[in-house]
Amino acid sequence: MTSESLQTAAYGLGVFSGLGLLFGVALGAAAERFKVQGNPLVDRVRDKLPSANCGACGFAGCTAYAEAVVERADVSPSLCIPGRESVARAVAELTGKDAGSVQDRVVVMTCHGTSAYARDEAEYAGIPTCSAAALVFGGPRACKNGCLGLADCVRACPFDALFINTGGIAQVNTDKCTGCAVCVSVCPKDLFRLYPRARRIELSCKAVDKTTVVRSTCMVGCTTCRKCVSKCPAGAITWDGRTILIDHEACIAYGPSCNEACSDICPSVILHRVGQSPRPELVEIAEPSGV
Repeated sequence: MTSESLQTAAYGLGVFSGLGLLFGVALGAAAERFKVQGNPLVDRVRDKLPSANCGACGFAGCTAYAEAVVERADVSPSLCIPGRESVARAVAELTGKDAGSVQDRVVVMTCHGTSAYARDEAEYAGIPTCSAAALVFGGPRACKNGCLGLADCVRACPFDALFINTGGIAQVNTDKCTGCAVCVSVCPKDLFRLYPRARRIELSCKAVDKTTVVRSTCMVGCTTCRKCVSKCPAGAITWDGRTILIDHEACIAYGPSCNEACSDICPSVILHRVGQSPRPELVEIAEPSGV
């Protein structure tokens, strides 16, 4: 390379370096001149939130909720469901608001139709999502109300509280579940329900078909016999014309004198005590290792 070429290259490098420096200074000055002063209290509240950005509070992420709870008098400091009572108290203290009461809740999967209980009637070979499979005649399972096991909920859960168990359906790890309810809206079969963490019983079926149909598709399907309704001393179990409903507040409030006769009388054992398998003679299906 000749000396003239070197001089030209050096000149070009100097020009571009000078321009870069000039634009950098100009941009820095503009940013300083036009910057919007943030509220430091919003940052302090934001630091108290779990950073899940799950939307359970009703806002588009933790930052949006922090801004709203600081700047708006009508926004409660107890809306962060994953943060529970400790976060509600911290936010209330920072904002000078009343924390109120925060119910500790978890998501319960209202289907125990594993491969051991429910049969398939077809083989699905489409897009591997529950939402897609549900569009094809309700999915490959004979029970059209049950879990399809294609993990839409697992992928949506921001707390890694859901997994597909060895029986092929979604299962909730209640120790990890925060009750954020993200999975509730994701499931095309509407199988997730928010229960108080202190619940006594669970309903593990969403069948709304006739008894003959239920019996032909799943060993643990609800036959809507309604024996549990008549046996509940607290009046916490009702029938709405299609399915069984549980008032967990009434159930819990009845106290320790409840003998949980509702779970003992259920012929399908889909109304059962917390942690109990629908079929006691079979081992509860656990989370596979490495999941």
